[in-house]
Amino acid sequence: MGNIRHTATAVLAAAGLLACAAFSALPAAQATTGPSANLPSTFKVNSKFAGQFVGQYVLKSVPAAAHIQSAALGIEVGNNGFLYGVAQFYGYDKSGNQSAWVATLYHFHQVGKSQMNLDLLAPSVLIVLGHMSFSPPKHASLVGKISLGGHTYPIVFHQISTR
Repeated sequence: MGNIRHTATAVLAAAGLLACAAFSALPAAQATTGPSANLPSTFKVNSKFAGQFVGQYVLKSVPAAAHIQSAALGIEVGNNGFLYGVAQFYGYDKSGNQSAWVATLYHFHQVGKSQMNLDLLAPSVLIVLGHMSFSPPKHASLVGKISLGGHTYPIVFHQISTR
């Protein structure tokens, strides 16, 4: 039963990301509450390196201590040439209650030759919820770390699309 629920959650999250990708083709609103593509440009990442991260991903593994049961990411290059994305996380809080949260993936910046760091921002884009770092995907796996609430956990996402 848990495996079916996990799979269903991942499929629904991926469908949500696909729907977001479809709507991203619409003209961007020029308002302070507009989509992530309207955020100010921050770090310029080499386009060849940045292109390795573009795609859609579902959670493959994370320690139970992270309180995340499933997640999905969508990463793309915006009209301004900078990486941005969205993430959906499902899990439970420290009291054991189910939780779901969404984060804007922003401030992508390359560290060294093969490390990408980014921030997890609240939908208001004013509050930093956490951070993630990854190496470029290999064999359809995005391997890295997620930092939440002062703790850092290993995390692996499976790439389901490169678009």
